[in-house]
Amino acid sequence: MITSVKEGVGPSIDSPFFCLGLGSCFVGHLEETFTSWDIPYIYNPLGTSFNPISIAQQLRWIFDPSYIPEPIYQHDGIHHAMFAANKFQDTSSELLKQNIDNQHNKIKDSTIKSASKNLIIISLGTAHAWEMNGTIVNNCHKLPSDLFNRRLLTINDIIKVWKVVLPLIPEHIDIIYTVSPVRYTKIGLQENFIGKSVLRLAINELLDLRAGSYYFPSYEIITDELRDYNYYEPNGTHPNKKAVSVVMERFKRFLSLK
Repeated sequence: MITSVKEGVGPSIDSPFFCLGLGSCFVGHLEETFTSWDIPYIYNPLGTSFNPISIAQQLRWIFDPSYIPEPIYQHDGIHHAMFAANKFQDTSSELLKQNIDNQHNKIKDSTIKSASKNLIIISLGTAHAWEMNGTIVNNCHKLPSDLFNRRLLTINDIIKVWKVVLPLIPEHIDIIYTVSPVRYTKIGLQENFIGKSVLRLAINELLDLRAGSYYFPSYEIITDELRDYNYYEPNGTHPNKKAVSVVMERFKRFLSLK
């Protein structure tokens, strides 16, 4: 017997509205779904992100005009934006900065400021993060491994950063948090589940820090209801199209969209 996960009730959405997605591959899956629902959607302007501190920093980059993300690291003549995904690298630091500025302008010029209702979806992937010289990086950019140190973020690490960021987000924007169901097997299954537990407990605290905050249980739906490996890609870590379809239908119900 399978006990169904209760997805709860999300924010009250009236069309038209604009949606921004940040984080793991869950927000990427939403693009096709939101397009089919005729909902304007932009996701991951700085590329896919997994750890909650890097995602919080990207929110600050969007909403705090005075914030300059760091670091940009040069290695063998290539400049790397370590706060962004691997694709944000260039032989020219100016071209790299221009690319980042273009992404920022894309967000500023979007309907996020003009739509009657706005929504940010945050998909947290793992509480395991990589540090370079004591600074959390978004991606290691395939640089030498001895430049980095991996550590498990604590709930306090996460809450401390988000307490700075959340007040920057306008009150008319609702936030939906979710935890990615993708298994990070490269660090080991036990470590994967510890990381997911930290994320889930951190979100519980984040929900109390700001009105208009919600949790959607994509992690619980896939790992409990759809626990069969028939719902996973052959690698056993990524949910397949059938699983994604189920989750998207439940997400639609969560938003009370018809």
